[in-house]
Amino acid sequence: MYKIIIILFFGFMPFILVAQKHENKIKDFGLKDYTSVSTTLPHSESKTWYLKCKMPYNCQFQQWIEIESDHPDSITFTSTNPLVLYLTPHEKINTTPSTKIYEAKNWISGEGAVYEIPAGMKVKRVQYRETGYNTTIAGSFHSNDEDFNILWKKGARTAYLCMRDWFFDCPDRERVGFWGDGTPELNQCFYAFDEKAHVISKELVLRKLDPKFYPGQQLEFLGEYGIWFYYLQTGDIETIQTIYPTTKNFLFNVYKPGNKKQWFDWGKENKDIPIIETCFMYNDLSILKKMALITHHETDTTLINYKMDSIQKSFDAKYWNGKYFQSSVVPEPDDRANAMAINAGLASKEKWNLIYENVLTTKTFSSCFFDRWVFEALCKMGKEDAALLRMYNRYKTMIDAPFTTLWEHYDRWWASYINAFDEGSSLNHGWNPPVINLSKTISGISPITAGWDQYQVFPQLGFLKQVSVVVPTIKGEIKVDYSKQSSKYLIHLNSPLKTTALVGIPKKEFDTIQRIKINNNLVWEKNLSTKLNGVIKIIENEDQILIELMPGIWDISCEGKLKINNAKISSKPKVLVPSLIKKNWTAYASVKDSSFLFSGDNIPIQINAQNAIDNDHWTGWRDMTHLQYPGQFFVVDMKTKQSFSKIELENSWALWDSPKEFEVRISNDGKTWSAPIASGKGQLGITPITFKTQASRFIKITQTGSDPTYHWSIYEMQVFK
Repeated sequence: MYKIIIILFFGFMPFILVAQKHENKIKDFGLKDYTSVSTTLPHSESKTWYLKCKMPYNCQFQQWIEIESDHPDSITFTSTNPLVLYLTPHEKINTTPSTKIYEAKNWISGEGAVYEIPAGMKVKRVQYRETGYNTTIAGSFHSNDEDFNILWKKGARTAYLCMRDWFFDCPDRERVGFWGDGTPELNQCFYAFDEKAHVISKELVLRKLDPKFYPGQQLEFLGEYGIWFYYLQTGDIETIQTIYPTTKNFLFNVYKPGNKKQWFDWGKENKDIPIIETCFMYNDLSILKKMALITHHETDTTLINYKMDSIQKSFDAKYWNGKYFQSSVVPEPDDRANAMAINAGLASKEKWNLIYENVLTTKTFSSCFFDRWVFEALCKMGKEDAALLRMYNRYKTMIDAPFTTLWEHYDRWWASYINAFDEGSSLNHGWNPPVINLSKTISGISPITAGWDQYQVFPQLGFLKQVSVVVPTIKGEIKVDYSKQSSKYLIHLNSPLKTTALVGIPKKEFDTIQRIKINNNLVWEKNLSTKLNGVIKIIENEDQILIELMPGIWDISCEGKLKINNAKISSKPKVLVPSLIKKNWTAYASVKDSSFLFSGDNIPIQINAQNAIDNDHWTGWRDMTHLQYPGQFFVVDMKTKQSFSKIELENSWALWDSPKEFEVRISNDGKTWSAPIASGKGQLGITPITFKTQASRFIKITQTGSDPTYHWSIYEMQVFK
């Protein structure tokens, strides 16, 4: 083991990370074949050319190539993801006639690789070496709604890509170890990955606190959502004993409320910081009290109680206006602040409906990062339908997009400061919380005591009718299948050894409950319960029928009349219909091929027409000469006459560049064009265009509208039979 000290710069503030380098911390998955390459190999050209290659998902990779060349030259490696150029310049490797095989030295990330090949060099074969943190995706989530299944998978892939030597915000643009990103990344480690990921989580918990480095993020971490979450998952009392003094000192002496640049969220402005800050401080103090008790610092609880009482007694007087919580620093109520008041326990239950009706159903100021706490507040209130719908509506473009990971901002819209499309935002950002929302909150599986000796299964499925979840714990995998029918609520639980499970049957799911059977044995009817081996007890409260179980396999059937609802019609499984093969096609547009300087950092990005048909949705064609105007066109030559009935224009990378209005014409010679076979308006990200089956060689899409703000982009065009 040895230490590496890395200095990263964000703005003008140096951030120093001390990373413990562990043996076998990084896994080499070996050389792999690309899923597709842009040119049939072997191949050479008489001019410099580019070979584009596709991976099955966003990953950390190094490029590999086998060549033939009779003179010294050079090859350039990079990713189709332009954000990697913020940190990792194009890697140029000098070649010699005697050496045939070369591999990139630096890892980069993305879903596609680009090789710049000099004239006369023959490329015989290409592969890539995938590397990454040495853990595997051991958890899973599957429901009858494919949208949430896709979201969970993209969330797990995103979380994995944001860990290597430490947790970072994104693998391409900066790789900074923010506590804000680290909180959901740590959370998701325990629901998505195997125990090897616990090492990197422990390192985050032990990291030295820094009052100059966005202390609000550390406030978000130092309570239920960070250090206590880690403790409940691991039972690691030694780490809690180690960090107790520094945590107490940070909360009592170091943290200064009201300072600027605390940072609690990106999202939209109207951040009600006084309330948010107070709620997190209250939450942290409540956890500090628990830490004091288990680390034998009982005398500290007197001061902790005093601080908590002073917050609780003054909170309503300061911030409650009769309908919601709001401080004087914002002009309207903030969904973030009101959600945290519920989560922290500072909003009494009689206020919940008012907050729900006046704020949580009307305001969406929070970013992807903070929406996790809005989601949890809605579920705490018993509004899981609303929570799921909010998640779906806010993530819809990410669910539908071809990217395999989740983005830094909803709809790539940076609402803070510039309030506009942010082309420099990461398309793989660690603060996205769908894994924890779905595996923990919706599926209802979480530890009651540290180390999973006792855990709960309290499902809050909302309109979902079927859910299967696997949670990898230190005691072993917990597997649960839920199924809701009009007359039965079924739970199949595989509970690991050395645990006790507390299963809660949610009474609000039923109009009436008649009986409960476990492993086909009647154990409960109204005013009657019977004993069964392995069933410790059955009790009933206002909200649930609680069943405490020993380890084993349990089939629980709760019979009665259920309230089945369809708040969201479940998506049918998305069937991937193959598009026409584009390998030999060519494209041209109303403007010459060009490039543009990316994101103000003077990174030149090619935006040639051919990029729109190269099977890589990270590269595309953009007309940067003018904003959208009538007469712009894009033409594809399929080389032979083909039959087709659908076109799909995808521009998720430049999300707001969808065509304002368009028409489609066809031709067999590229000179004489038909009347329009279709027309319409572009949609955000993906624009499907359907029509009666046509047969032609050329397709021409013409802009018929105009846009005062955005250019026109096509990042991938698909044509279907």
